[in-house]
Amino acid sequence: MSSAMLTPVNAPVGGTLQDTLHVSLVEADLYQVSEVPQQLKLRRALCVALSVCVFIAAFFVFDSYRSVVNTVGKDAVPSIVAAEQIRSRLADAHTNLMDLFLLKEEANGASGKAYIAAINQAHNKLLSAAQNITFGDEERKPILTAMTLLSEYERVVGMALVTKDSHDLLLKADTLMREHILPAVVELDNANFTHLASSYAEGRQAAKNYFVTFLLLSILLIVALIEAQVKMFAIFKRIVNPVMLSGLLVFIASISCMAIKIDQISSDLRTAKEDAFDSVHVLSQAQALAYSANAQESMYLLMTDKQVQAKQTALFADAADKIFSSKIGAANALISNPKELKGHGLLADELVNVTFPGEHQAAVDTLKAWVEYVYIDKEIRQLEASGKHEQALALCIGKLEHQSDWAFDRFNAALSKTLMINQAQFDDGIARAMSSIKQLVYLLALLLFAPVLGTIVGIQKRLVEFRE
Repeated sequence: MSSAMLTPVNAPVGGTLQDTLHVSLVEADLYQVSEVPQQLKLRRALCVALSVCVFIAAFFVFDSYRSVVNTVGKDAVPSIVAAEQIRSRLADAHTNLMDLFLLKEEANGASGKAYIAAINQAHNKLLSAAQNITFGDEERKPILTAMTLLSEYERVVGMALVTKDSHDLLLKADTLMREHILPAVVELDNANFTHLASSYAEGRQAAKNYFVTFLLLSILLIVALIEAQVKMFAIFKRIVNPVMLSGLLVFIASISCMAIKIDQISSDLRTAKEDAFDSVHVLSQAQALAYSANAQESMYLLMTDKQVQAKQTALFADAADKIFSSKIGAANALISNPKELKGHGLLADELVNVTFPGEHQAAVDTLKAWVEYVYIDKEIRQLEASGKHEQALALCIGKLEHQSDWAFDRFNAALSKTLMINQAQFDDGIARAMSSIKQLVYLLALLLFAPVLGTIVGIQKRLVEFRE
């Protein structure tokens, strides 16, 4: 066999070892150059894939906050407020019914007309609630119960209006309202409030988790985009790729805007739910309980049996304690240090949660008016217990200063003012959050298209240059 047959194909015949090494290095350089398009395409694919992942994470952040805002602003809260309004209208109707019999008015008198107006309002709100069911049987069942028993209540009231001895029928109507109808409405409130609390907590936590994932993926994408720039600089000896740099800068700006918007949404949600709505809820409950207590005051004077009167007194005291606990002591001494009021009634809880301009004074006025109303109620019961029924009756239905109806109207006006302050803040907070949610849609588009287009167009230009 000749020596020529053993010579490497690419080695120069008769060449030295140095010549052979030189040829090998040239081949290696050619191999590396041939790999440039593949390397650029791999980086392009990586950046596009990361961009899609970032977009998906950002979408989940957006969707989580949108869901929470819709639950708070459109689904649960309106239903909760409606439930408490139904409760207040029913209790107010019940009070007017008692006043009708207490004052011995005709059915078409002032109290009778007020009763019919309040009952009709309750019917309308119950019908609206039935048409706006979100959580299935949890809402449907209490609404059906309230509607069915309200018809029975009105039947009993109709019988009482045409019967001379109406005490037993009024007691039956009172039992229906107090033990069955109002608790059904409370159940409707609780069903929505439970969903609100869980959706709010779980939704915000999920959004935070998705946002952390979004930030981590964004950092990876930024690193990948910068590394691609560095690689192209090493190959093409150009400091920057203008298209990729523009995409990177727009992407970073979009991340910053996204973070700012998410912080705004979170803050607006917290304002709407924790600062405003929590106050709206306790104030609405306090208003409904106050109407119920007012009815028990009238029932007390209507009944002549001592045991029945004692029961009505106990019912009033229970409702009054839920509004503001009698065990805590003088309200005036504690208003300056509201932290001590926590857990001592609905009005006390409202004072602890004061946040907005004008709210503190309105809440203080509400509490003071309620304390005065309860004090007048004690005077009424003392007069009745002393056999001074006419004086007790005059104090109960009187609208002059320091009489019961005057004090109750004053309390209701102060509470309504406090309620309106918080309701307005709730509406504003939800409106701001929804506006920010809509703006996130544009940021989502930028988060996807800025890095994707920057990468595809920027690398494609370099691939074209390479082929040329």
